[in-house]
Amino acid sequence: MSPGSEARRELQDAALEIGSGILSDILEAAAAGYPREACGILLGRLNEPKRIVEGYRPTPNRWPERGDRYLIDPEALRRALGAEEAGGPRVLGFYHSHPDAPPVPSETDRELAWPWYYYVIIPVAQGTPGKARVWELDPEAGRFVERSLAPA
Repeated sequence: MSPGSEARRELQDAALEIGSGILSDILEAAAAGYPREACGILLGRLNEPKRIVEGYRPTPNRWPERGDRYLIDPEALRRALGAEEAGGPRVLGFYHSHPDAPPVPSETDRELAWPWYYYVIIPVAQGTPGKARVWELDPEAGRFVERSLAPA
């Protein structure tokens, strides 16, 4: 199943649940990447109407040169999608940090986003992570919609 396919859009209004331990680990990974953007893959399962994050996979930021952009490592994403197709955890979305910037999607985030997937953005101010926010691209409107982040 390819990213953004019709089958992946069925739960467009679902909440994202992340356990406090996993969220804490993701916040630490975001802080460790400062002053560059840190990024990774969110893994888990669907439980209508929710998406439940049960794990994550930090990936190298493959964006060349600039520290204020991110690119998920293509090989890590290929492996995660292959594991999903083999019955492993589902790729639910991605996380990345915004160093010294609010947790609101940038224009670059919008241009590179795929529908259905959730994007967790973590602000990191002077190396300290803040409150994460969750976004989903509305492909018809061409803009992000904020989604709820709930404890698992």
